[in-house]
Amino acid sequence: MTLAAALLAGCASGPVYRAAPAPGDYGYRDTQLTAQQFRVSFAGDSGVARETVENFALFRAAEVAIAHGAPRFQVTSRETAPITSHSDYGPSANVGYGWGFPYWGTGVGYSTGGASRTRYETSLLIRIGPDVPAQAADVFDAREVKANLAAMVAARQT
Repeated sequence: MTLAAALLAGCASGPVYRAAPAPGDYGYRDTQLTAQQFRVSFAGDSGVARETVENFALFRAAEVAIAHGAPRFQVTSRETAPITSHSDYGPSANVGYGWGFPYWGTGVGYSTGGASRTRYETSLLIRIGPDVPAQAADVFDAREVKANLAAMVAARQT
């Protein structure tokens, strides 16, 4: 039992903040839509809290802004959605019997099987460039966001 728990923990301990290697995988993705607009998303694996997924999307937005020489970015749209998957192991029936002097017995069991897992994905539309005001609703200082969230991102890498 302990070995199984250790193996499962090892599978779940991979890096959380990373580029998504393929569609449907967890990690970040960003797409430049125009010279000043980007779509930035982060999909968490199951077990990653919604707040963490939202913070990682903001961290990636800050990285995108800095990489394009922008001191700040404005979030013009945001959406976080739960994605639930269900694994169906199918029904199973078991019949058993046993005895021990002077008793004996039989039993029948039925299980529907299956498990549900929920993960979160956040998608942001951000705007960078000279038209982004210094202060307004949903305007973030890119370096400040990156500095404030860096410890959390680093902590989720091991």
